Amino acid sequence: MQKYDLVFMLSSKVTDSERNDFLSKFEEDFKKSILQKDDIGLKETSYDIKSIKWNDRMYYVSYCINMDHDWLEQLRKSLLYSNVIVRYEIFKMNSNQEFFEFEKLQKELQKIIDSRDDKKFGNKVSFLSHSENEKYINWKSIVILKKYLTRFGSIKPRKYTKNHVKTQKKLRKEIIRARGLWLLSFI
Repeated sequence: MQKYDLVFMLSSKVTDSERNDFLSKFEEDFKKSILQKDDIGLKETSYDIKSIKWNDRMYYVSYCINMDHDWLEQLRKSLLYSNVIVRYEIFKMNSNQEFFEFEKLQKELQKIIDSRDDKKFGNKVSFLSHSENEKYINWKSIVILKKYLTRFGSIKPRKYTKNHVKTQKKLRKEIIRARGLWLLSFI
């Protein structure tokens, strides 16, 4: 059994009842494998979806699931023909990786960043260079990930972030995941 992070990006154009029906049917079908649910809610994406003007809002729901590979294929087939889902992503989680709730994580990180900015005056030490902060490397920690992007949208190199190689690779992977979920822009 492997832990996965399943993220649904649901259309903002469908009604709440259609969305709730889809989610309840999904939860009923896979209730044995769902460990946690995080209803992120309606979020603004970094760019217009499907090149349609003013189509820049998605409803996000994230699940922590525990499945075998065979069940994962069944899950993919069940999600194939749904008019509610715009896109979904399945991310493999490590055994030591935590499943965070989006809103709680954003508030916690904002407090940490505000307190660090006060103390940081002239100090170039990176937030993630400390080993106790590595747990915050996640696609949901948008506030932190934005700090590691240049104003043009590229990932800052290790020379400036002062991260270890392992930490920088994790950071890069999570930034790419957030870009794939349309929460961070490519440019």
